[in-house]
Amino acid sequence: MLTTTTKENLTSAVDKVITAGVPGTSVCVVGKDGKELFSYATGKRGLESPEQMTTENIFWIASCTKMITGIACMQLVEQGKMILDDVGFVENICPGLKNVKVLKDDGTLEDKKRGIRLRMLFTHTGMLMAILI
Repeated sequence: MLTTTTKENLTSAVDKVITAGVPGTSVCVVGKDGKELFSYATGKRGLESPEQMTTENIFWIASCTKMITGIACMQLVEQGKMILDDVGFVENICPGLKNVKVLKDDGTLEDKKRGIRLRMLFTHTGMLMAILI
């Protein structure tokens, strides 16, 4: 449950986005149990639209696949269905990562010295500057 003060702060923060030039926006906070705790929308549906933004509007989100995938994966980590620091877990899901070669500065390939973990993929420390074999 969110306090009245928290809801007021969230509303104020969303309203500030509109005054910064964003035509419209909405926010929804959902608890771990899946119940909606707070939702709010403000502004217009577009730069030239006279329609008010509502929490029921459907709109296109571009270039957010990494964010959405990250959120979904972290929910699975929270549920104990995915493991952040287990090399075997990642290699079981993506067997091609087991035999990845690492590209060295001189352009040659060498075997990786450690396994790729889910945490590395999220923080981009396991970036595939490597070539799958």
